[in-house]
Amino acid sequence: MHVEKFTGSDMRQAMNKVRAAFGNEAVILSSRRVDDMTEITASRDYVPEAEGVGLTTSHATPERSAKAGAELSPAIVEMQSELNKLRKLFEGELAQLAWRDMSRNQPNRFALINRLESASIDRALAALIVDQVLPCDDVESGWRKTLGLLGSRIKTWDYDLMKSGGIIALVGSTGVGKTTTAAKIAARFATMHGRKNVAFISTDCNKVGGQEQLVSFGGILGIPVQFVSNQEEMQRTLDSLAGRQLVVVDTAGMSQRDRGIGEQMEMLTHPDNQIKPLLVLPATARVSILDETIASYSRFHPAAAILTKLDECDGIGPVLSSVIRHKLPLAFSTHGQKVPDDFQPVIAQGLLAEIIRTYKQAQQRANQQESAGSASATLMS
Repeated sequence: MHVEKFTGSDMRQAMNKVRAAFGNEAVILSSRRVDDMTEITASRDYVPEAEGVGLTTSHATPERSAKAGAELSPAIVEMQSELNKLRKLFEGELAQLAWRDMSRNQPNRFALINRLESASIDRALAALIVDQVLPCDDVESGWRKTLGLLGSRIKTWDYDLMKSGGIIALVGSTGVGKTTTAAKIAARFATMHGRKNVAFISTDCNKVGGQEQLVSFGGILGIPVQFVSNQEEMQRTLDSLAGRQLVVVDTAGMSQRDRGIGEQMEMLTHPDNQIKPLLVLPATARVSILDETIASYSRFHPAAAILTKLDECDGIGPVLSSVIRHKLPLAFSTHGQKVPDDFQPVIAQGLLAEIIRTYKQAQQRANQQESAGSASATLMS
């Protein structure tokens, strides 16, 4: 086994030396600080005795069963943990090096991906779109093609709810604006078809505040509100509302990790109910939370998504990245608390215009910072 030690003023410099010497065959064995220097011990051909111990840039991870893993000594378990931390650090360093290399060797690709990231589009999605544009003659022509491809990936719900009505259920996590959105949809439909053609159902029987809010909306709009707690009650209630053109079901808000999701699913996905679930997603959430929420609620087979809190977010890039990645159509968006205002059907070009606006704002801020930096340097000189 060939083992060497590499030192640098910091982890990045030492990692660069490891990468230059061993490339993708590098196995990080240990790291430590020695006299204000970072020392990394690495091997080119290290094969651990215990399967899964060790670290390679091919993302090797322990594949042993839980039982086998439990038999490892505490020292081995601790070593695995440290090596996993080093792997993540090493991968991060490699990613940064690759990003800098791309800025030098693929300037158009770098510029286009950077523009999408400035508009808060996820980097993985940005790279996927830009790679379909390249090669391009120049950044600006590539940018126009990039925006066109991004727009083509934004899917909208091919159902005219305001014209055809039906039974919809708003599902999603707590605090995303389901009840207010339900009121906006009902109020808009009532304006077009009359309030006698609209009804509310709530499955939120355990949260008094949620009941009061929907009852309040129902009273203001002149729309009846009924409460159900199981499939049998849901079926009876829907039968009693058969004469209404639109029934809006407001569900109990819960975390995407809540086990109670299964209970709601029984009511909302029963074939006899003919309910169209709509997943409510807040534009203020992080990509990781949005992805987890969409994956968790996929068991409801949502017909489309509703984007809320557009007025509170810095940009729609994160939520747009998630719905594109999960191929989830968009139905409506909300941008305030006014009922029935601050609510509109999603139009792909409108979201694309918002992406462009976000990018231009980011570009303007960058230019201002650059100007401020230049001015400061001039004063200091």
